[in-house]
Amino acid sequence: MAANAASHLCLGLAAKAATEQPELLRKMSFLAFSDADAGSHAPVSGLSLVVLEGRPAWVRRLRNQADAAGLLYTDFTAEMTGDTYAEQLDRMKSTPEQALDYYGVAVFGQRDVLDPLAKKFSLLH
Repeated sequence: MAANAASHLCLGLAAKAATEQPELLRKMSFLAFSDADAGSHAPVSGLSLVVLEGRPAWVRRLRNQADAAGLLYTDFTAEMTGDTYAEQLDRMKSTPEQALDYYGVAVFGQRDVLDPLAKKFSLLH
């Protein structure tokens, strides 16, 4: 489940940047990696991506702090899984935010801003 959530989060974060803050796409450092046979492996971010784990309440708090700080973020919840996407959309519409079961949040920003927000989390192993 963690890999699925992380994949959705990364795609969502890049899409959100492209539509809401396109200037951030350059800061995401997408690069074209080439192999010795001139094959292209692009685009891949040249930035370090840190995957953390923590309690569900911490994920909700991080999401809310990212929102309050005006950071680019996206989240992924249990309500977004299973069934069809139409049923997922209906399930989200009928679930109050406080009842959402957060699987993860992806946040993009400066390390000095993000580190204090994520201090309770540990590296995902």
